[in-house]
Amino acid sequence: MAEVIQFPCPACGATLRLPLAMAGIHGPCPLCRREIIAPDPSNDLAARLPVTEPDEIPEPSAAISEEQTAMDVPRLEPAPSRPLRRGVLLVSILLTATLSLAAGYFIGIRSTCHMAMATSTPLVVRAASPPEPVAPVVAASPAPVTEPAPEPRKNAEPVKVAAAAEAALRAFLDAPDWSTRAAHVLAPDTVRAAMEAYSRKLPDGPTPHQSISVENSYTDRETGNTLFIFKVVTEARPTGIPVAVAETDRGWLIDWQAFVEFRDGLFEAFAKGPVDKSGRFHLLVSAPPPPRAADTENKHFSSFLLEPPFPGQQRLAYVRKTAGIHAVLSQATSNGAVFTPVLEVAKRKTPDGKSYLEITDIIAHNWLPKGR
Repeated sequence: MAEVIQFPCPACGATLRLPLAMAGIHGPCPLCRREIIAPDPSNDLAARLPVTEPDEIPEPSAAISEEQTAMDVPRLEPAPSRPLRRGVLLVSILLTATLSLAAGYFIGIRSTCHMAMATSTPLVVRAASPPEPVAPVVAASPAPVTEPAPEPRKNAEPVKVAAAAEAALRAFLDAPDWSTRAAHVLAPDTVRAAMEAYSRKLPDGPTPHQSISVENSYTDRETGNTLFIFKVVTEARPTGIPVAVAETDRGWLIDWQAFVEFRDGLFEAFAKGPVDKSGRFHLLVSAPPPPRAADTENKHFSSFLLEPPFPGQQRLAYVRKTAGIHAVLSQATSNGAVFTPVLEVAKRKTPDGKSYLEITDIIAHNWLPKGR
């Protein structure tokens, strides 16, 4: 195995690894997407950001509504915090690579799943573990646990496995109606009713697509089953919809709930919709830049930026400082990190009639489907 360099991203702090032969290379960090320069030990150069002028620092997305300004910080009295849900999936990624395959890396996720990701970028991210739920008074964090790299699957045929998963995904996308599609979904006993109800609101026929490609794959250490993350490019979603396809005892099955949420832009519709509604969404969560954070915070609320996996749909949301999830969100988004949970979000109205989004719960600390 080639020698590797391990270093923190100078933009977001994520742990990165790459072959020693690629020292000093320029490229985007796979987590925060900022352009960085890898360290060069032979010349005693540390990882660094390219030199930029102050006016080149990106601002928050313009998609944040103009009505969500400093004057829109909720002026409500704090309510009792809801009990924080536990069961955090601890994630730890370990890279293995060879110089002859510098563009193909395999990453393992610690805990119940282990990820192998092929990427065309020269840098591979080691994602920070999602934080453990914490109470308002936080004890010292335990030392990180290091685990050995997972063993590769014996007699695995990755090309054939991916082809079988893709065939199931194509059957799911091409299904003429919801009842036919239900044969290809995870947790059908609980999802079928939701699929039928959804079809009454929005016809759920075939989903035309322009291309399908594998983005990531995860292998369950205990069962050996694989979970693929495909990118499905459609006319409406040219950047691609992430779709989870899981290997089960009943064959390859698709996470219908997340698929419909992304395909039909349910979070954006919710954010623009009426108040006194709530929903659960797969979101990218980050902390606002310091100037904006100062303008959108008061003694009762802190603010966070919420975004589905599509550009231009960033929204400002608030969480009560008395809620247990406030500590989790703050820790997970510290130092510019991006958190990828499933959140429960409510649309509220202030006493003076202005609307705002409030994060009320963390349903899951990652997007991996739970139903099998």
